[in-house]
Amino acid sequence: MGACCSCFDAISGGKHSSQNGSSSTEMTSRNNTSKGSIPPPAHGLSRAMSAPTIRLQGFTVSGSGLALAKIPIEQDAAYWEWHVDLPGLPRHPDDNGDENDYEDRMHSVNMDEDTDNNDDEDDPYALKFGVATRKDRHFYRSLENVEEEGDEASSRDDGTVLMRPIANLRHNDVIGVAVQQSDLPMIQFLLNGEPLPECTINRFRGTVYPAVYIPPGAAEGGDRIDDDEGISLTAEFDEDHFREMSP
Repeated sequence: MGACCSCFDAISGGKHSSQNGSSSTEMTSRNNTSKGSIPPPAHGLSRAMSAPTIRLQGFTVSGSGLALAKIPIEQDAAYWEWHVDLPGLPRHPDDNGDENDYEDRMHSVNMDEDTDNNDDEDDPYALKFGVATRKDRHFYRSLENVEEEGDEASSRDDGTVLMRPIANLRHNDVIGVAVQQSDLPMIQFLLNGEPLPECTINRFRGTVYPAVYIPPGAAEGGDRIDDDEGISLTAEFDEDHFREMSP
């Protein structure tokens, strides 16, 4: 895929943005903002586009439901990370130590590209990562009505069609998401720097936003999670604070 840039760095004209003023950097940087001009949008997560059941504190997400970032992905290539905070399940002390444990975790990732036909064996508490189209209060009210009627919404209906579940996450895990929107639109996923090729999403279009989905009950997933702490995710869009290398 080549070098990727920080998702919002390039959007706001950061150091990875194009030097020729191409469409991949439609906003000027704060450093170049002249007096009286409009500054670029601030980085962050969107309260208005996230589910009412989601809790946002700065760049940290908890609760349940769908959470979207404020700024859409408009450049040709972007990369960002989600840092997992799950105190009840610490990672192996040696991140590269137990190859069998790592292979088991890779195998547990849902590799089914047709997310509308998940098997019963799939982890119902697996968090989903990727992108989503713009959402509003009407969308969430409609989704709530479907759930109240006892129906189960498909991934296309619940806004996660451009997302993939990653199961068995542990404290301090890092989920990397890389998006390419040039000749071959593609979304790639990484777990602690290791690619998850079976989760790759191809052929998408339209305006999308970085997104994460915490399924209902994920924070009370039995013995896997400390009920007093729960699970939370912190979005990282600044390449200076990335824990892993972008692809």
